[in-house]
Amino acid sequence: MQVDIDLQTVVMLHAGSLLAILLLVYRGIFRALKNWKILINLVISTLPAMFVGLFFEEQVEAVFSNVGFLPFFFVITAVFLLLSSLKDGEKSLDHMSARDALLIGLFQAIAILPGVSRSGMVLSAALLLDYRREESVTYTFLMAIPVLLGASLLKLRETSLTMNPAFLVSFLSSLVALVILKKVVLVRKLRWFADYCLVIAFLSFLLG
Repeated sequence: MQVDIDLQTVVMLHAGSLLAILLLVYRGIFRALKNWKILINLVISTLPAMFVGLFFEEQVEAVFSNVGFLPFFFVITAVFLLLSSLKDGEKSLDHMSARDALLIGLFQAIAILPGVSRSGMVLSAALLLDYRREESVTYTFLMAIPVLLGASLLKLRETSLTMNPAFLVSFLSSLVALVILKKVVLVRKLRWFADYCLVIAFLSFLLG
């Protein structure tokens, strides 16, 4: 019985985060629906993480079981955030190439590892590829939709769906966090998150 309750909570957490993203990026969703190229690129960007999840599940689980890797993975996120904080590109999602979409997807695949931020890696990849800051944030949010939707549907197959307080908590906390993230990126203070990751890396090294 306890397992079923835990699964319901996981589904509600994913659903709350998904709703927050949908509210923040609904204009981007309509834009993608009107532009088939953006939709195709989103599919391309999703493929690497799917590939890693399907064919390297055991290896990823082995890494998760070793907390000694955590400081290193936090540093990876910090380094890419620092590098991307220096970029201020001009490229638009409307003209994204399949190559760029694949590279961004590879960055997301790295985030399967513990301590590596999915949104941080996707955002860093888009910025490093010279996409505008607002465009990079939009693409990062759009890429989160299939991830959260897929995770929710997978867990939903194993449990019944009932309303859970976790949904509201997840929705509100995700909404606040995403608004802050967008603001930080647009005002060019992304290195704040990099500094945070370095602090967490140091603490996890001490505790490990």
